[in-house]
Amino acid sequence: MTRECLAIHPGALGDVLLAAPALAHLRALGFRTTLAVAGRLVPLFEASGLVARAEDLEALRLDRLFQVPAPADALAPLAPFAAVVSWLGAHDAGYRANLARLGRPVVIARAAPPGPARRHASAHLLDTLAPLGPLPPVLPEARLHVDPAARRAAAAWLGRQGIAPGAAIVLQPGAGSAAKVWPGFAALARRLAAAGAPVVALAGPADDAALAPVLAAGAIPAARVARDWPLGHVAALLSLARGCVGNDSGPTHLAAAVGCPTVAVFGPTDPAVWAPVGARVRAVASAAPAWAGVDVPRVAAALAAVLAPPPSAPADRAAVAGAGAGPP
Repeated sequence: MTRECLAIHPGALGDVLLAAPALAHLRALGFRTTLAVAGRLVPLFEASGLVARAEDLEALRLDRLFQVPAPADALAPLAPFAAVVSWLGAHDAGYRANLARLGRPVVIARAAPPGPARRHASAHLLDTLAPLGPLPPVLPEARLHVDPAARRAAAAWLGRQGIAPGAAIVLQPGAGSAAKVWPGFAALARRLAAAGAPVVALAGPADDAALAPVLAAGAIPAARVARDWPLGHVAALLSLARGCVGNDSGPTHLAAAVGCPTVAVFGPTDPAVWAPVGARVRAVASAAPAWAGVDVPRVAAALAAVLAPPPSAPADRAAVAGAGAGPP
């Protein structure tokens, strides 16, 4: 029998995508899951196939459950659910006590693993579900679906740039903080363009500073920058790409989630904990100080590796010929 479950995750895009294996496990346990997330993420996850539906976290008014005593009707939005998984409020005794009043299975846990353990966030989130049923021996596969209309729109945009589906290399030079921005994207763009690869870039509202050197390098014209696209359209573009290189950022996790061969470059953050999850993902990490050793040849070699066909498939790597060797 299908049971209704509410999963609450307060994080940004990349953090929520790392919960995808845990969400897949909830489905395997027989739950029909509603995912409560930040409002801007709702349309993406509503169409994702990872959950039955998505809901704006703010609509649940969970702030009232941090009050002691909580208002009498504070638990009402949670009443329809047979189980609640909250990756929010683990350190607040009042919140935990109020949720316990539901009288049904409740999991309250940190969204991030404890620092010293260096356990991957996806494995940590899966571990938190142990009270609801046996855990699988490996992370469940969880690929994000793409809205067909968004996919058609992304394909039309690529067509206007003269790029066929499955050909583009997408660069994500921005990140949520300046410290996460790898300084090598302009040189990588030049290298790929010189090798004949059609290169496009993603940019959000706060990415102008990270994008400027890439545009100044002349390898990507402004018309080939997907600026301020809705997340569903970003997911569609990534699903049509040959590969993606990005920082430790939401769009890079999104690339991995839709099955795009992905290289994630890490400076101050730890890929052992935060690397995107996917079958064709490589993380390129630095030693201290941040970005030490993360040079263009190393990143290009990682890209060539994730783009390499399986041994039984015909070799067709003309678009990235020379990407993994030689000077930038």
